[in-house]
Amino acid sequence: MSKTAGIVIIGNEVLSGKTQDINSHFFCTELRRLGVEVQKISTIQDEIELIGHEVADFSKRFDYVFTSGGVGPTHDDVTIDGIAHGFGLKVVRHPDIEQRMRRRLGDQVNEARLRMANVPEGATLLATEALFAPIVKVQNVYIFPGIPKILQERFHAIKEQFRDAP
Repeated sequence: MSKTAGIVIIGNEVLSGKTQDINSHFFCTELRRLGVEVQKISTIQDEIELIGHEVADFSKRFDYVFTSGGVGPTHDDVTIDGIAHGFGLKVVRHPDIEQRMRRRLGDQVNEARLRMANVPEGATLLATEALFAPIVKVQNVYIFPGIPKILQERFHAIKEQFRDAP
């Protein structure tokens, strides 16, 4: 296999045993079918500096980096902040994501939920046509939510771009 990948699972709930990680297994299975060799999986805490360091390091070592977790509206969802920190970028509110959220949530939108519209400056949005919240890509890093059903749906929307000779 000519392309490599690293997976970073982010979440205290995984490390404490409260949540079982099935996302890394899903990524490994799907990427292998596409001809991409997963070379390392790391499970880390919800800490901005740790996330930044780990993701930036993986970005240098692998062709693709997939993150899972830490992109929701709660106080411990710091993946975006961590990745921005790791690449020396600012966090900005993406107008397209904010508009989608306001359309979908109406008067139920609040500042906590709008945090889900924050992205590292210069990020690219993928799978924007069918999904409420698109995939955020920074350099070779693909940022996914931790909820398995949503992660899988979003991965399937972009997976062909990773296809190589298996």
